[in-house]
Amino acid sequence: MVLAIFAITDARNLAPAGNMAPLLIGLLVVLIGMTFGFNSGYAINPSRDLGPRLFTLVGGWGPQVFAAGNYWFWVPVIAPLLGGVGGGWIYDRLVGAGLKEGSS
Repeated sequence: MVLAIFAITDARNLAPAGNMAPLLIGLLVVLIGMTFGFNSGYAINPSRDLGPRLFTLVGGWGPQVFAAGNYWFWVPVIAPLLGGVGGGWIYDRLVGAGLKEGSS
């Protein structure tokens, strides 16, 4: 997701023209939610999954809320953070390095 956001908002990139960036980023979020939402509960940021788990822990369900799904809770917390850094790094190294300054 971060890789696509970098590509959409990079001034050196020719696309998108005009003020289409917010619309395209919104469509990207919807696309990710539609493709991965069923399997992961739309957990594309840590607060989407961790907040409800902390609430149910405090609400009386106990620590088994973290054991559900073979301890799945750590994946939506760690994966977006690592994926964001990785996506930004990949864009900078593979795509951004090949774009010339002032090419827009």
